[in-house]
Amino acid sequence: MALNPIVLAVPLYLVGIAVEASINRKLRAGLYTVDDTLNNLACGLYQQLLVVLAAGVLLAPYSLVYEHLRRTDWFLTHPLIAWVTAFVLSDLCFYCFHRWSHESAIGWFCHVVHHQSEEYNLSVALRQDGWQPLFSLWFYLPLALLGVPPATFATALGLVVVYQYWIHTRLIGRLGPLEWILNTPSHHRVHHAVDPQYLDKNYAGVFILWDRLLGTFEPETESPTYGTIEPLASWNPSWAHLTYGVKLARKALAMPTLWDGLQAVFRSPGWAPAGAPVDDLNARAAQRRYEPKYAVEVAPARHRFVLVTFVAAMLPGVVVLVFPMSAASRWIISIVILWALTNVGGLTESRAWAVPSERARLALVGAAGLALALWTQQPLWLSASATAWAMSIWLTDVLKKS
Repeated sequence: MALNPIVLAVPLYLVGIAVEASINRKLRAGLYTVDDTLNNLACGLYQQLLVVLAAGVLLAPYSLVYEHLRRTDWFLTHPLIAWVTAFVLSDLCFYCFHRWSHESAIGWFCHVVHHQSEEYNLSVALRQDGWQPLFSLWFYLPLALLGVPPATFATALGLVVVYQYWIHTRLIGRLGPLEWILNTPSHHRVHHAVDPQYLDKNYAGVFILWDRLLGTFEPETESPTYGTIEPLASWNPSWAHLTYGVKLARKALAMPTLWDGLQAVFRSPGWAPAGAPVDDLNARAAQRRYEPKYAVEVAPARHRFVLVTFVAAMLPGVVVLVFPMSAASRWIISIVILWALTNVGGLTESRAWAVPSERARLALVGAAGLALALWTQQPLWLSASATAWAMSIWLTDVLKKS
């Protein structure tokens, strides 16, 4: 069974965020906002839950190609070379996927979530797109053809992903000679920038050499502006995952012909048919430097409720990711968690639907917890039920104070 470096590294991720946030507070550097950080973590959990739920689908293509189409068994008898090959080629395949995800509209749909934050800190590294694994898995099939065992590949790719955590920071400057070989915080700040000179640059995962060799490298010369050309302007992780898909579908359906509609989906995000007005993305990107970051005013009582609800959603999320359970249990718990995270975003933005939605979720959890407590005679379920009903009462009190 392959180790999952991403899940194993979660405690280190959280410690890193805590350390960076502490330094930020001491320096008053303005690297973090509460709502943005919660949204980043929610999107990260969103992706990991979807990956767990679709694990069989994600692993199947690689395993099938490896079992039936691999060209050699040589790597089975040379494990060290297999590890090195898997790591380097996984990083190259990541570069290819990453570049495609920026240069194709449908690719941008499966990657845009990672770029929506207008901040740049270690929590942004955990902000991942839930749709991305469904699209990226095809880019790694050449390794299966070469005969790299699935377990070796999965662990190597996990290490490529884990490496990229530490480069999401503004606290580390340039790193001398390492800048020529490795992807560093300076290089990756460029990648997350929305400034015209930085757009679609520095796609590397681990080795910046791919960008230098393939013409997509850009050094950091001035302080970047972070986010996307069209800001998300929302703290809702569900909307974060859907907004560009809705926009792309509308664009494709508005095209005069089916062929134009297909091109709108598969060509660059800014593509338009001949004779149609073309968005000046560079001009729009240049304006972003002067626009305020998205923020909403939240009553303190409501903010406290949102924070507790968020934590209460994250804890069972960790259980789903770490502990074995039936597929049905995993699906049910994941749906309730995603529902809670959606409500957190809605409550933060004072959306009209958020309060009745959260009341309904708490009532469902309370009733289900009571039923399970009576059925299994396990007090843990009774505690879950009591907590849900207490949260529902608290929500009523919050609304009065707000």
